[in-house]
Amino acid sequence: MFIGREKKLKRLNTMYKSDKLEVATVYGWWRVGKTTLINEFCKDKRTVFFATMEY
Repeated sequence: MFIGREKKLKRLNTMYKSDKLEVATVYGWWRVGKTTLINEFCKDKRTVFFATMEY
């Protein structure tokens, strides 16, 4: 289930459709849905994303 991130998902889709090279950085506290947001965005696209964790 994907709830409450429609605005961010729309922004990512706008960047994806742009003619310019765009880079998005998704950051925040752990367990707030960053990976879920990225997975939802990537569902129907050919994409690559790189995930890191800082300790």
